[in-house]
Amino acid sequence: MLGRLLIGIVKGLIVGSLLGFGLVKLGMAMPIAIVAYLAAAVTGVVIGLVAGKPIWAKDAKIEAGMKAFVGALLGVGLMAAARNWLSMPLPFALGPLSPEGATIGGFAMTSLAAIAAVLGGFYDADNDAPDEEAPAASAGKSESKKGSRIAAAEAHGDEDEELASEPDKKRSKK
Repeated sequence: MLGRLLIGIVKGLIVGSLLGFGLVKLGMAMPIAIVAYLAAAVTGVVIGLVAGKPIWAKDAKIEAGMKAFVGALLGVGLMAAARNWLSMPLPFALGPLSPEGATIGGFAMTSLAAIAAVLGGFYDADNDAPDEEAPAASAGKSESKKGSRIAAAEAHGDEDEELASEPDKKRSKK
């Protein structure tokens, strides 16, 4: 689970940094509030589509869509928190990318990267790892874990029938 959490954080950092870099290149290094919230919603949608079970995985369309919708809502909320509480200046200069007086919560690259990292870590940690070995290991077995109780009950029923038929066999021998 820790490995999936770290992978999700890295995915989020990459996605958020790229979207933030796009805003910086468009001249919105420290965007106004409406642009920042829209960018956070887009970041939440994108990370919802790629983190955890991605949209291109088998049977993942609905799950990825739900994560994208919730990611948009959470992205806006996390942007509000970042703009309010991450008001400390950048600890290092990014050269021509960062304007003078940029804060961590106000600078597009850092705020979107932080938001996407939180969401990506949550989505990937919450996702169950696919069992690639499980279908190969259970190829020889006909029951799954879910059906094993039923199969066990049927097996016990067969034993009962065998026990019931033993006295009949003894009687027929006489």
